[in-house]
Order: sequence, then C-alpha cells, then structure tokens
Amino acid sequence: MKFSLAGLRAFLPELPHDLARVRAALDESGLEVKGVESDGSDSYVTLEFLANRGDHRCYAGVATELGARLRLPVALPPVEEPEIGDGTIEVAVESAACLAYSLTPLTVLDAKAELGAPVTARLAAGDLLTGSAPVDAANAAALELGQPTHVFDADRVSGTVRIRASRSGEQAHLIGERKPRPLPAGLPVVADDEKILAVAGVLGCEESRVREETRRLLLESAAYDPVAVRKAAAAIGVSTMASQRYERGSDPTAVLRGAGRVIRLLEEAGAAERDGPSTVPVRWTAPPPRIALDPLTCSDFLGVELGLTDMAGRLGEYGFRHEGDGEFSVPGSRIWDVKEPEDLYEELARHIGYDTLPARPLPASPGAPLTPKEELVQAIGDTLAGLGFYETFTEGFYGKETLRLLSPAGSEPLARHVRILNAEDRRYSMLKNNCLAQAVAAVSANLRFKQGDVRLFEVTRVFEPDATADNGLCREHEVIWAVALGSRAADQWSGKPGETDVFFLRGAVEEIALRCGADVAFRPVPPAHPLAGVLHPHRGAEILLDGRHAGLVAEVHPDVRRRAGLGGNRPCYLELRLDAWKLRKEPAGRPPFREDPGVERMVDFVMPRPVLSQDVLDVMTAAGPPWVRSIRVGDVFLPHGAAPGERSVTYVITCNSEPVRPADEVNAMLESFIEKVTERFADQGVRLR
Repeated sequence: MKFSLAGLRAFLPELPHDLARVRAALDESGLEVKGVESDGSDSYVTLEFLANRGDHRCYAGVATELGARLRLPVALPPVEEPEIGDGTIEVAVESAACLAYSLTPLTVLDAKAELGAPVTARLAAGDLLTGSAPVDAANAAALELGQPTHVFDADRVSGTVRIRASRSGEQAHLIGERKPRPLPAGLPVVADDEKILAVAGVLGCEESRVREETRRLLLESAAYDPVAVRKAAAAIGVSTMASQRYERGSDPTAVLRGAGRVIRLLEEAGAAERDGPSTVPVRWTAPPPRIALDPLTCSDFLGVELGLTDMAGRLGEYGFRHEGDGEFSVPGSRIWDVKEPEDLYEELARHIGYDTLPARPLPASPGAPLTPKEELVQAIGDTLAGLGFYETFTEGFYGKETLRLLSPAGSEPLARHVRILNAEDRRYSMLKNNCLAQAVAAVSANLRFKQGDVRLFEVTRVFEPDATADNGLCREHEVIWAVALGSRAADQWSGKPGETDVFFLRGAVEEIALRCGADVAFRPVPPAHPLAGVLHPHRGAEILLDGRHAGLVAEVHPDVRRRAGLGGNRPCYLELRLDAWKLRKEPAGRPPFREDPGVERMVDFVMPRPVLSQDVLDVMTAAGPPWVRSIRVGDVFLPHGAAPGERSVTYVITCNSEPVRPADEVNAMLESFIEKVTERFADQGVRLR
C-alpha cells in the first residue's frame, strides 16, 4: 500500500524530512518498506503489512506507529459523530456477522466538488481518486482512519435495508462486472426488498452505486466479523481495500466516527449535506478487554527493567489505557490481535526497539541421542542424498485414480486395502499398501513440468491388510523407497553421462550396505512378492540381508509406464524394508582389515541365463579355504561363439599373500572350485570357459 510523506505529515506535523530516518523508523515498527519513490514534489513509501494488523492499513495507523517510535505527537483529523435518531430509513440486521451498523441519509449538492488538495493528493497516491465527491469522501475516510464506508444511491433502494445471509439462487451484479453472477448461499449481504445492494464488507453492486445523476445518498458505515468477510471475499474471488481491512479485524467502536468523517469532508467541500439523523440498528456495546501485566515478569521477559509508570506511558502511545493496578484496556482497533500479556510485551519491545533489547543466549542442551532406528534412517537418507536424491513426502492415503496406475486384479495383494468408508475426499479413501504407485505418479508429475532427471526418496509406512494383526485391520511396515530417472553424472572417460538404471540403484543399495556394515546379496524377485507383477520381469532383483528379504530394486513394468503416460522413459524403483536393516559399527562377518596386499586369481564360467551368478558364487565360497579373502563377480560378457542365452561370468578370487603359498596350493584351490561348480551345475549347461 502506497503512502505519501506529505499525507503522513498531516497526521504527524513534526515528521522529519529525512527520508532515510523515516524509512528506518517504519522498518523498526514492523512496517516493511517495499519501495521508495519521488515525483519531485513529494516522496512515497510502499509498505508491506503484517497479516494480523488491519489497523495499519490507513494513515492514522501508520502515523500512530511512527509517532510512538519517533516520540512525536499525532494529530488526527477532526471528526464529529453524527446525530442518531429514528429517521425515515428502515434497517434490519438479521445476520450475526454484522457487529455494528449505521446508515445516514444525505442530499447531494455538487457531486463534482473538490474535497481539498491534501485529501485529493492522498487519494491519488493510493490510486483511489474517482472524481465523484461522495465516493472519494468514503474512500478518503477509510484511507485516513481505517473505517470502511460505502455510499448507496438512495433512489435505487427499495424498502427496508437488510443485512442478512444470501439465499440459494440469488444473484448480485457487482460493481465493475458486465453481468450478474450467482452467489453461494450463506454470504453476508446488504439487500433491500428487491435485490442485493452489496456483498457485506467486500463490494457494492451496480444497481445501487452512485452515478452523476444521483441526488440522494445513503451512507453506510459498519463493522463485520472478520472470518465472515474473509470467506465471502474468497467465495466470490474479489479482494478490495474494505475487505482487506475487515478480514484483519476492523474497529467496531469506530463506525460512527467513520461516518462523521465522510459527512465532514462532504459538507466542507459543499458536495452534500445531511438529510436527517443516522439510523443505528446495532452498536458494539461490549466493554474493552483488559489485560493485567506484572512489571517484574515483563522486565524479565524483555531483559529490560520497566516500571508500571514507564509501561503505561509506552503502551499509552499505542492506545492502550492503564486502568490501574497493572490492568490495561485494549483499544477497539486491536481487540482482534491482542489477547494476552505476551501481546503487550511485543508492543513494549517494539516501542523500546528490537535492536536496543539486550541479547541473551538461548537455553540449549544436547538433547536426546538418536535412537538406533533414527541413526539408520539418517545413514540411508544421507547416502541417497549424496547420490543426488531429494527427499519427498506423500500422503498415507490415496484413491482409485492413483491405484489405477498399477491396475491390480481383484485377487492380487495390491488390490486389498484398509478403506475409509465415509472419506470426505475420494482421492484419499484407502490406506496405501505400496509406494510404487505414488513414486510413478511423482515421476509423471515431474515429466509434465519438463523435468526429465528425477531422483526422489521418502521414509514412510505401508499398511498391509491383515485381520490377524493386533489392531484387527492391518500390519504396518516402515520402508524407504526411491525412484530414479534420467542421466547420471558424467563419470566415464568419454564424458558422456549414462542413464540411471537398475544397476545404478543396485550400486546405491551397495553403498547403503557399506554404510550400514552389512553384507548384501541379490536374487530374482520372487513371483509371490506383491510388486512382482508391476515390475519388469527381467530387470530387477530382491535384496537379501543374512538370507532375509530386505527390499527390492527393479525397473517399472512397461504396462505401468504406459498407464502413467511416461512414453519411452524407464524409471527404476528401490524399496528397503527398515525392519531388516541395522546400522553396525563394523561389517558383520568380515575379517579385519589387512595391510598385506591380496593375490588375485580369476576363473571364468559359461552359463545359461537361468543359472544365477550368485548361486555359483555361493558354491565357490563354501568350498574355499580360510585363506581366501573374498570372491566376487568381476565381469559379465557374451563370449564369441556362445549359444543363444549364454553369457560368460568372470569370478575374481582374492587370497592372502602372507604367508606365501606355493603355486601348486593355489592351483589346487582353483581346480577344487572348478570341480565343485561343474559337479553342481553341469546338468544345467555350466562349463569352464
């Protein structure tokens, strides 16, 4: 909101001309300066307001803050509340959203009269100048004092003016729109016997707006419930200066002062005069709230010694009146945001100056140590983050639309869910029994935004329906899932980045296993696994720790990719069951580190695809002598002249170099490996290459 310094000077006659000092005082008062500009004759500041401070949205509110900060007297414009009586206007308040209301009849003398250069300049600075004296006077009063007002064409109002809730099927022709629009039922509106005159606290309607030919006016000044106005403005998608003020809480005690200011502006300009007393069907009669302050507690909180007299003086500059014995009454402009002693502590801190308050270190302690599970999750998360993954968060519920990506048959495990029968939103009607559907949906969403490199992970739970569980519904499993798509980093000699694939995620699993000090193995995904049917049948593996299921890694099935609209993109999915993993200090089952270099030997077997390289490795491991450090797969390739479906697998055997062993003993070890493997797998086509 833009304010002119000349306009502020009308409320603060002693306001310094030093713009830098004024700007610093505004910032220190919590009024953030978003911009400063000058046109040669005046300077202007654009302010960003706090969401809970509706009283700031006017010259009087800003002047009050600056006056308290700079210790300057505030001069408010002269206001005389209008006479109240039983006029010819019939007004009925039928909505609890209306807290106070007044309606004053006026006769137009000169609709084009000038309101005066200072008032006009303030309106022009805020882009509120219309050239119609009644409308400009209403805007000027709101801009000066923060009390929204509105003027109706009295000749276009039929019968009783009612403040009520809108009814189903009603329409309103809002000012500035070409045609009427339907209103939702239950919005607070101002209406007559025939039509809606305004959406209360938000915007008036075309039928009753002031025109050049208007000769009789009805001046409305009111206070409305902030929540009701906020909902009404959101329902019709309109935000106005009035609604922004009401939404943050207007001063219900200032209704007649706002009307009096409009009347004075019009009468001084010769634009209009009163045509009778004001009708006030409802007034704000609640006593001002009181808050008790203890000087010792307040001083301890702020770190500054304050006496009751000092506190009363400082708070008095913001409008809080000391009623005696440490009790302060809250002005009407602050009843919506000042509720407890700490709110007044904030007022005192702002008056003293945040930079002036002494700095004290916050109390701190080491806190509780991480549990083993928390350490495990942190280790896995750090490993994935180091590989370029970003943590994401999904709902514990989904709906049929998300599950449609997997399209499980009714008899499959993925089709069984714990369901919410009375879910308000059908998109979240089932407890998720898998994470793959949401992972694929996340990839699809990223691709829609042209983000082709996707690496996401999440720590979450899945819920497996099981009537034998302790809760009679399901068993919960904690999992970490990850999904990857796109290019890897350029880690090759050619500098060309490869694509993330199953082997990339398998490498991530091995990194995690190394971090956890665990020995990991991989097997084909068993057909009985719930996700087996929605993962690629030949590009995936089950993860084993100590022979137990610990997760899986696989490429997403082509049918799932097609249903998700992924085109030729082939995301890969990783899932770890947290209950199978542990964070160990030292790798389990591994010998201590040795300084003597190992001696490597290699043996190569040709084997058909149905034979797993892990099975062959297990046979050699079982047959190896104690001085064999490790056996691993070193290479896989297609040998020349191999039959279809065959591949050559090279195993690297690392032996201790000390004590030195004769070549015959090492050769005998290799011959033993060849004999054991050939004996075990000869009938399946495995042979030495």
